[in-house]
Amino acid sequence: MPMAEFTFNGFVNVTTGFNPFEIINDFKPKQPVDLIPMAHHHSRVSDSASAFASHIRALHEEIREK
Repeated sequence: MPMAEFTFNGFVNVTTGFNPFEIINDFKPKQPVDLIPMAHHHSRVSDSASAFASHIRALHEEIREK
């Protein structure tokens, strides 16, 4: 069920032009394909995945401090 909900919330609504997740959280969720290593550099992760991971680490650190 969580995967179905994630998929549904990722589809863009024709009326608003945004997906439900983006409307509620103010950013587009990363898809699994954004988090896999790039094929031609097996040890390098995509830039968007690195940025997302850094963002999550910063959020976790901020939450720990509070």
